[in-house]
Amino acid sequence: MNKTALAVMTAVAMSMASFSAMAEESTVVKVGADAWWIETEVNEIDRDKEVTPSVYVAIEHDYKYVPNARLRTTGVDNDYMAFDKLDLTLYYPILSRDLLHFDAGITFSDLSNTKYKNADNGQIKDFDGFIWAFYGYAEITVPDTNFDIIGEMNFGDSSGIKSTDLTAGVQYRMPLKESTITFRGGYRAIDLESDEFKATTTNTILGKPFIMADGFFLGVEYSF
Repeated sequence: MNKTALAVMTAVAMSMASFSAMAEESTVVKVGADAWWIETEVNEIDRDKEVTPSVYVAIEHDYKYVPNARLRTTGVDNDYMAFDKLDLTLYYPILSRDLLHFDAGITFSDLSNTKYKNADNGQIKDFDGFIWAFYGYAEITVPDTNFDIIGEMNFGDSSGIKSTDLTAGVQYRMPLKESTITFRGGYRAIDLESDEFKATTTNTILGKPFIMADGFFLGVEYSF
């Protein structure tokens, strides 16, 4: 995580905690972190592996017309690709039942410290920029348990980049007196496609123009 992203996350977390303290009891602040074991793929060729953190903070409430918000940062730094992805997601609860919950909204992402390396000629390009994507989140509770099946989708096409950020997994909620600790695990994939990622030799295209990071993750979340 870069220093700017860390500073933003800290400031937002402090602001959210202050807001929660002043707001009604229905306001919930969530702080979480995941360890993500990723494999990277560039132009359809498998590249490096690494373990990278993803950290987020969110606030959810019952105020009408005001969206819930989540700020999340994720970083990948390999020889052939790199990016720091800072996401601001604004979302509304669309459906909320005892065993089913669904959110929808929009995610705005700042891509920084980016790198794409052309494996054919060694040329390195950056693709720093601002993109946005549609957001959806679903949570299905296993009856008579504290287990949930979770899924999240971010899909967009802006600033010359087609982006997909998908998560699927399971979580276990451990209620405390006035808070909850949640343990999460599953699979996440980030796929970015752009003409900037074309690797070519003479009259030949080497693989499709995309970069991808995917793999399993484990994480914990504290909500209060």
